[in-house]
Amino acid sequence: MQSDAPEDHYPLYPLGMLRRHGLTGAEDLAERLPAWSESELRSAFWPAYRSIRETEAELERCFGIDGGERVLQLNGQPIFVSEDIWNFQVRAGPELMNALVAALERQRAASSDTAAP
Repeated sequence: MQSDAPEDHYPLYPLGMLRRHGLTGAEDLAERLPAWSESELRSAFWPAYRSIRETEAELERCFGIDGGERVLQLNGQPIFVSEDIWNFQVRAGPELMNALVAALERQRAASSDTAAP
């Protein structure tokens, strides 16, 4: 869905994706979990995502050789996921972000319980 808006063209195209799906003011997962490293978020995100997924649809994507961005509709709500070799970012509205954070925290608690002697 290209337009003449600068954010719809490289390198600003993720801003256009956020705008089109109502996510410009959405919460950032890394900001919600500041004690987590980017690598911890990256490795834990998809299992947590799958644990809360009831319905899913892909709304938009832009991928290159090193990764890319996509907007999914998870349980009826949009979520932006950007992952490539340099960056990992997730943005979603408050309701969906709360569910993701809770799932990530449950996952971390469960893994620390199994790691304890």
